[in-house]
Amino acid sequence: MGSGDLNLLKSWNPKLVKNREKVWIKEQELLKENEILKQKQLEITKERELDSLVDPHHKHKNSKKNGLEWMYSDPTHNEDYLLGKKSLDSSVISKNNLKNDSKVDSKIDSEQTKKFDYSNDDPMSKFKIAKKRHIIQTKEKISKPTSPL
Repeated sequence: MGSGDLNLLKSWNPKLVKNREKVWIKEQELLKENEILKQKQLEITKERELDSLVDPHHKHKNSKKNGLEWMYSDPTHNEDYLLGKKSLDSSVISKNNLKNDSKVDSKIDSEQTKKFDYSNDDPMSKFKIAKKRHIIQTKEKISKPTSPL
């Protein structure tokens, strides 16, 4: 009678050519994904190496690169001249240099203010400071003799 393999009739049979083909296609897709991931990892490592070479002090700053550094960096010099909007005289260039120096100084000052102790921003500490001032003022009022009128 029917001496054939009944598993050949099942759709899930791993011996069927169509199922082997599906498995092979999935394996190829996974291999491509792995290659793409390896390439991206290589690109990331190259970018990190380049960043470390370009700015070696960046490691010491606990800031992450988020694509907005250009907004906070120093302004570009002489853009108008490069765009052909105006010509620059030596007096203008010297004024720009003075302005840039002051901007660098202000940038350094802003970096120093970041190291400021923010414990005074605590509402409870403000309350305690206000209470101490009030106590000192009341002691001063008590210790000052009132003059007769």
